[in-house]
Amino acid sequence: MKLMTSILLFLPATISLAGCNEADTSHPPKTVGWFFEHRDELAVTLKACRDNPGELAKTPNCINASEARNKVTVQEMKDALK
Repeated sequence: MKLMTSILLFLPATISLAGCNEADTSHPPKTVGWFFEHRDELAVTLKACRDNPGELAKTPNCINASEARNKVTVQEMKDALK
């Protein structure tokens, strides 16, 4: 009986906390290609990611913006060699 009471008390708490780490689906992450084409937004996103790396560094937008920055750098190097 004691075990059943414990389970019934902890189950709602567990279920309510399960959704706390859900990704925000109202604004889907931007793709690497989108950031590559929108350099101003790329710069803004990279600044936000650098300003708060503990919270944002592993978010899809920060990862995609970082990859887009790498592609921009490679493209600029190729253009400089032409």
